[in-house]
Amino acid sequence: MYLPKTARLAIYVQDEFGKGSSKSAEGVLRYAPNPIACCIDSRTAGKSISAVVGIDSPAPIVASIEEALTHKPDALLLGTAWSGGKLPTAWREDIIKAVKGRLHVVNGLHDFLSDDEEIAALAREHGVKLFDVRRPPDNLPVGNGRVLKTDALVVLTVGSDCSVGKMTTTLEIQKSATKKGVKSEFVATGQTGIMIAGRGIAIDRVIGDFMAGATEQMVLEASKEAELVLVEGQGSISHPGFSGVTLALLHGSAPQALILCHRPARKCLKSTEFPVAELPRLIQSYESVASYLRPARVIAIALNTQDLDQEEALRAVEETTKATGLPATDPVRFGADVLFDTIRPLLKKDQLTATRE
Repeated sequence: MYLPKTARLAIYVQDEFGKGSSKSAEGVLRYAPNPIACCIDSRTAGKSISAVVGIDSPAPIVASIEEALTHKPDALLLGTAWSGGKLPTAWREDIIKAVKGRLHVVNGLHDFLSDDEEIAALAREHGVKLFDVRRPPDNLPVGNGRVLKTDALVVLTVGSDCSVGKMTTTLEIQKSATKKGVKSEFVATGQTGIMIAGRGIAIDRVIGDFMAGATEQMVLEASKEAELVLVEGQGSISHPGFSGVTLALLHGSAPQALILCHRPARKCLKSTEFPVAELPRLIQSYESVASYLRPARVIAIALNTQDLDQEEALRAVEETTKATGLPATDPVRFGADVLFDTIRPLLKKDQLTATRE
């Protein structure tokens, strides 16, 4: 664990809160066990978190590090993520203020704060830690299919695009599993998931040869304590920028079942002009590529309908089921029980054995 669950967080989302790039902040607000002291964004300061991102939280939005310190946080969490994960120059001054205010810093960007000589020296001077959650561990293995020997059921979320709700879907399924008495483990494979779970490996930062092996290692560890291992997906097999990470997760986790995540309102792959592929084609592609290790069916569709109204969301669920023949829901809007109910029969030992043959 990088921080105790009691550590109070000040979430830094300066100039980005609610604009689409604050998904780390939103994930932490929705799922992390840590108490939230405040969010920092001068653009939306004074508004409620619910009004800005639709998540109920009593924590205030404040305008500055100085104001945040009055709410007695223990750590500053950088809550914004975007393609490339670079540290904006304008943020350095605020991070330095936080370190001087004796706040630990949780950083999910590709730029590591512990490699910044000035910030690292200040952290040592003020007795605080810099948590670069995307930094991978040393001595990772190459994948070799060891997951095939575990008795746990492995379920991986996959996507029609990046940023469509794979982490959210995975965590919502875990909530349903817990509610129904099934012991499960969440395998975090991205920076936000690690911030929530307190452990994991950001696969997009791992050297290519070891991405599948890192995934395999995490799944094997999770399977020691759980009958159901839920692996957070990344990217999309159809995205020109992120398909490599997706494939590594498919082969590293060797799942028996897949949940396909999709955002119906999105027409083009994120940051490109390529159209989002039709769901039947994606289903066929994911099942085909996964089958090189063992058969894995797409068993349900998780929709992200955050940019649709209630009527449009219900219509999207209906249309998706009609187009694919699979159960579908928005797990945030309508709950994930529909998704978990497609997983539960596979936990039976006879059916689990059948998926391996």
